[in-house]
Amino acid sequence: MKIHLPEVLSTNSWVLQQLSEQQPLQDGTVVWTDSQTAGRGQVGNVWESAPGLNLTFSILLKPTFLAPRNQFVISEMAALAVRKVVQGEMPDKKVLVKWPNDVYVGDEKICGMLIENQLQGMNLAYSVIGIGLNVNQEKWVGNAPNPTSIKLQCGKELALEPLLDRVVGLILSDYEALCAYPDLIQNRIHADFVRNLYRGEGYHPYVDAKTGEAFQAEIEGVETMGPLRLLDQGGHLRVYGFKEVKFVLPCGVTKE
Repeated sequence: MKIHLPEVLSTNSWVLQQLSEQQPLQDGTVVWTDSQTAGRGQVGNVWESAPGLNLTFSILLKPTFLAPRNQFVISEMAALAVRKVVQGEMPDKKVLVKWPNDVYVGDEKICGMLIENQLQGMNLAYSVIGIGLNVNQEKWVGNAPNPTSIKLQCGKELALEPLLDRVVGLILSDYEALCAYPDLIQNRIHADFVRNLYRGEGYHPYVDAKTGEAFQAEIEGVETMGPLRLLDQGGHLRVYGFKEVKFVLPCGVTKE
């Protein structure tokens, strides 16, 4: 089921959660809007989106078969679907996933997302995948250091709903496979995620968010529960959870 709302005064995720409390919503329900006035990213980050120019939408999943320790696969699955669709629009460019789930074209951010999971006992009750994908926007008034869009990268304007259907179709296709073969598909998704990581090769600058220490490191891997594994130039393994490490961009700005 796909629900289109011209404008929401909060986030799509919040609206989806409110709707689910009023009536049973089926697995895979999508809410998308032309204008979202309170877009959020990870841990309170603000997502700026001009009305009618981008995709802002949320998907409700009910992965009750997943143990909480395996919930990161939902984030990986969503990020990979967006990456694949964006890459299809610009085959000559490098489109990758910046850990944990942003999508980058080169060193510029084209998509951000927020995954909200609700636990019930020893399993997931539901997951809400909130996605903001820059499509036709060309200017930003906020202080985001590195935004880009499909139009800026390709010079063409895209219809939003067909693009939405392609992203949602990929996510739900992988989700159905995950429901049928959880272990097999989770391993495949995780391997694909690691293979398509931004900064997946070579040493790059980072900052420890807790201590402020700057260091150079290469990505050694990502744990299945989500933490990023970095191997610094001294040969020390550093393991970071969400918001515990910052990526230093070429412009000198740090991004969590």
